[in-house]
Amino acid sequence: MRRSVVALALVAVGLAGCAERTGLPTPTLGPAADDSATLITTLAARADEQRSVRFDAETTLSGLKVTLDGGLLRAREGRLLALRDDSDTDVVVLADAGYSRTSGGPWTRHDLAERAPVRSDTTVAGLPDEVDPAAVVKSLAGSLIVAQGDETLDGVPTRRYTLLVDLRTQAEQTRDAARRGRLQAAYQSGFTASATVWVGPGDLPVRVDQVLKTLEDNVFQRTLHRFADWNADIRVTAPTS
Repeated sequence: MRRSVVALALVAVGLAGCAERTGLPTPTLGPAADDSATLITTLAARADEQRSVRFDAETTLSGLKVTLDGGLLRAREGRLLALRDDSDTDVVVLADAGYSRTSGGPWTRHDLAERAPVRSDTTVAGLPDEVDPAAVVKSLAGSLIVAQGDETLDGVPTRRYTLLVDLRTQAEQTRDAARRGRLQAAYQSGFTASATVWVGPGDLPVRVDQVLKTLEDNVFQRTLHRFADWNADIRVTAPTS
């Protein structure tokens, strides 16, 4: 995973949040889930219990790929986020505002209700949901487990689940109106969705791969999330120009 340098490069005008490393889960897999409701509830709860996580995400739509990587921190103020995309845009999301800059230029402040500078299909306030492991797995509510098996990823034992995703349910639970409309349109057009979830030690999600296909079974969109370094010492601060 490419490590984001955003948090390290920020000059603090006040510390917005920090997390210290805590004990890691035991290197063993928990019991297999028999249904998606149990799987999703367990993964979301375990992810919510962790203070921080590093992530990277790749979204491919009609051949165009966008990547994000950085760190997410759960602090008293809420979820704090620092990330960078592949066009060298840095974004920081705090409890009361967001900030962005491109190629090391000056920082721009954004209200939480503004469109996110790296994801036009969500707001600044909604950006943490795009990379928060708990939010990512919760978006799969209503899915059906169709297969499972054990697999080793990067030397770590995992349990792999393949799910069929209910697009209508996914649309209903999406808070962003524009995205909800696109999911509803995809459902009405006969698109199908699936997801593969790899669960590691401590019932923590390691990887989530989501695929949206057209009626002709062509891949329309693919989003891959990877999560690692749980409870790392991540610090998210308010930047200055």
